[in-house]
Amino acid sequence: MLNPQSISVVEEKEDVIYTPFSLFQQWVMNRSFPSKVMYGQREVTVTIQPHPDRKEQYMLSTTLCNKLKLLKDQQHHIYESNGTLHIGPVVGIFTAGFTGGTYKPIGERSSMFAKLLSEAMQLGVTAYVFGTHHIDWNEKKINGYIFDKSGWSQHPLPFPTLVYDRLPNRRIERLPATTETKMKFEQETNMLWFNPGFFDKWSVHELLYDNKHVRNYLPDTLNSPEASQIEEMLHRYKNVYVKPTNGSLGIGIQQIIKRRKDPFYYCKFRTNGQNRLRRYTSLKRLLRQQFSKGLEGYMAQRGIHLLSCNGKPIDFRVHTNRNRDGDWEVSAIAAKLAGTGSVTTHVTSGGKILTLQDIVNEMGKSKSITQDIKIAALKLSDSLSEKMEGVIGEIGFDLGIDHEGAVWLFEANAKPGRGIFSHPNLSASDKRTSRLLFEFSIYLYEQLIKRQVAVKR
Repeated sequence: MLNPQSISVVEEKEDVIYTPFSLFQQWVMNRSFPSKVMYGQREVTVTIQPHPDRKEQYMLSTTLCNKLKLLKDQQHHIYESNGTLHIGPVVGIFTAGFTGGTYKPIGERSSMFAKLLSEAMQLGVTAYVFGTHHIDWNEKKINGYIFDKSGWSQHPLPFPTLVYDRLPNRRIERLPATTETKMKFEQETNMLWFNPGFFDKWSVHELLYDNKHVRNYLPDTLNSPEASQIEEMLHRYKNVYVKPTNGSLGIGIQQIIKRRKDPFYYCKFRTNGQNRLRRYTSLKRLLRQQFSKGLEGYMAQRGIHLLSCNGKPIDFRVHTNRNRDGDWEVSAIAAKLAGTGSVTTHVTSGGKILTLQDIVNEMGKSKSITQDIKIAALKLSDSLSEKMEGVIGEIGFDLGIDHEGAVWLFEANAKPGRGIFSHPNLSASDKRTSRLLFEFSIYLYEQLIKRQVAVKR
């Protein structure tokens, strides 16, 4: 893949593209010229000419730029294959929750998307944010939002080569307008959707359990458990976490505790913005009160005696991304310290974000835990991307380490939140994770252009 290049625009009424002089000479020698140019899903038949000043630059006519809906004033990757010049990649970030304005067009998430689009531009990737209502199916264009040094603006842009799925929640994903959009885009032959959908916790558990190389990272877990099964888990492990299989952000997670010499059962949970603890005389009463609709759609997972700091348990958020070679790498690691009385380490439940260095220094832990976490995250990423349908480009893992040093997987997220990057010492990781998304996009773009049937997973 070539490095991104600048494209000049010249006032002309013909669909013409002026190419670097040496490239034109090469085509003359080969007696073979491209006849088309493609940008996103826009394809136009063109006339190829050498640069009039013999410069090693590309120059497009205004007529051609308008037909392609080319985003000017930024660099682009240009790649020749099978008689077509491909300009791109064009990445559409599919989401919802638009405000209708250009100050904060996606509400409070606008700053997150602005960072993503800034990284894309630096890499020569055309990227824009759009929702279902921005699509013009007849004209095959999208009135997408871009972000540059002037701020947010809306532009008519071509259908993308790649769609990065960043829908905010499952409810919006299930809306008829959303499912219809996905169905229509699937019919586009040169389009690839990556990070589609949300992970189902139980499905992830089953897929990973089938792989003997990562099975040791999985805590004992039961799907839609019976009361007797939870009782047995409590007898073995003293505490059990009950989670919605389709939950996110820690919402709905409850912890059941049964100490050996204590006759009572305890339940930790969060409601109305507060961490709560209730005591019950029997497990039957606890389950009837806390899960009045039953345990269908929940999974029970053994509690792990985690590393702790000042008596508060710690787990780790690990981001993995695929890079320009299509390979997985660990792009960010942060420690999360549970809030007082909290059932999870989520910041919304009073948790605190720490850097891994904080943990290594303050707790006197060996730096080998960093390596153990990275090895686990990469093995899990490889296993999930091999088994999951569709192309996965990023994953957020919640991992824990017990007092014996074993690594445990609590959750895998297809659309990892970016809350850990509020920590001032994680700004470089924030930038790295954003940049890798578009390095991977360049890799996918190259695979599509080469017409490779199987994209490396």
